Amino acid sequence: MPGSPHAKLEVLTDLIYGALFGETSWQAFLDALTATMPDAKSTLFFHDAVARTGGLSLSSGLETAEIEAYNRYYAAINPWMPRAAIRPIGLGVIADQMLPREQLLKTEFYNDYIRWIGCESSVGVTIMREHGRSFNLSTLTFSADPDFNRSNAELLSDLAPHLRRAFDFIRREHSNPHRDENGLALFDAIGIGIVYIGEDQAIRSINSAAEEMIAEGEAIGVSTTGRILINDNELASRLSALLCRRVPALSPASTRIRMKNASFKCTLIKMQSDFITDFLEGPRVAMIIERTRLPMCPDPDDAMPRIDRLTAAEMRVAAGIAAGLSLREVARANDVSYETARSHLKNIYSKLGVNSQVGLVRRLMP
Repeated sequence: MPGSPHAKLEVLTDLIYGALFGETSWQAFLDALTATMPDAKSTLFFHDAVARTGGLSLSSGLETAEIEAYNRYYAAINPWMPRAAIRPIGLGVIADQMLPREQLLKTEFYNDYIRWIGCESSVGVTIMREHGRSFNLSTLTFSADPDFNRSNAELLSDLAPHLRRAFDFIRREHSNPHRDENGLALFDAIGIGIVYIGEDQAIRSINSAAEEMIAEGEAIGVSTTGRILINDNELASRLSALLCRRVPALSPASTRIRMKNASFKCTLIKMQSDFITDFLEGPRVAMIIERTRLPMCPDPDDAMPRIDRLTAAEMRVAAGIAAGLSLREVARANDVSYETARSHLKNIYSKLGVNSQVGLVRRLMP
């Protein structure tokens, strides 16, 4: 990116706020940052100093194999991270400040990873740090010259407060305890239980239908500390895997669970989120519980008169959209193809007189 340091900062700052408000993307910001340095590779990544794990959340200039190798192995042996875990937040630093170069050259990380991706050093800044886990911006550079890298570290220092402000805004937007209420109510209206589960299997929200079904047996329960308990080994194992920060969205895990005189189908879906929300809130899994031998849908005239023109399948799609699921997640949750789910959504739009998902949610408000 040509121009003076001030001009570069101005462009990159505009991209930060553009990405925050949806006018551009975080990838565009990262690509622009990478373009400020020759042969550079930039990444937004997290690192857990306690667990000694981490992952590249978003990157520019790195190949898929290079990203996967870091997430799978090299994050755990990154020799810069012990010092990075205690460096001041918001202060851009060069690699030599985290580990003397003569020591770096002796490491497996440098010889097998940094040189493999065509770099020599790096600059970085910690944007936020919580409970031993940090979120960082780093640019790997082709040069080992401290003076060259120091000027780039200063640019990261200038960007850090803007990034922190953007991430704090996103945190506030996602901290509203009522943001799931509309989706929960819609699932209640069609007699389906929905539980949103976070890290440590903590229940973030649960609807009345799920509470009633859970109370009917012992296969699924709730601890006194508000955590979901699953006695089905297969389902419990899948939930644990889905709540891992480094695991991508997997296909839904479904199983039938007997609870006294009733049978239930339970489906787990990892919710999609942007990398910032994933860092701030951690992974989130939706548990959908449906009766398989009892009527699943109460009379919609009693629960939600505005959707009485929808079929049962269309009601499920509408409930999923209002709960925050993407259309692909809705399709997976209902064991139908994406094209079928899209067809249902078009029918819903036509019947309710709306032309967008936002309009759909508004139309269904009581």
